[in-house]
Amino acid sequence: MTVGQALERAEELRPGSRIALATRQAWLKEADAMLRERFFKNSITDAYDDVGADLAWDDSLQDDDVLLAPAPFDALYPHYLCAMTDAALGETDRYAGEQAQYNSLLADLAAWLRRSYPTLTGAQWRW
Repeated sequence: MTVGQALERAEELRPGSRIALATRQAWLKEADAMLRERFFKNSITDAYDDVGADLAWDDSLQDDDVLLAPAPFDALYPHYLCAMTDAALGETDRYAGEQAQYNSLLADLAAWLRRSYPTLTGAQWRW
């Protein structure tokens, strides 16, 4: 999924959001930075080293930049954006629902990474 696709899907779910584009892009950067730090960096694969919104910290994030989580786990991005939007707007019930969906996809991603790519020697896996 690209940055533009994630933003478009989140906009479909929360039309007319009062959250600035720059803020939503920052949330994607933070999400990918967390994913890379917690899950991807300890895996033996380097297949994901060149993708992710977190690589564009200098405000060069483009709509066609590919996000870190592969399909089918990339569905977590719109849920994350909606959860953050709901939290920012004080919509706690909606936030809880979106966060639960995000957490479920995140757990599935972590399990898939663990099964697909062994951890680096000496690295500890923590979930």
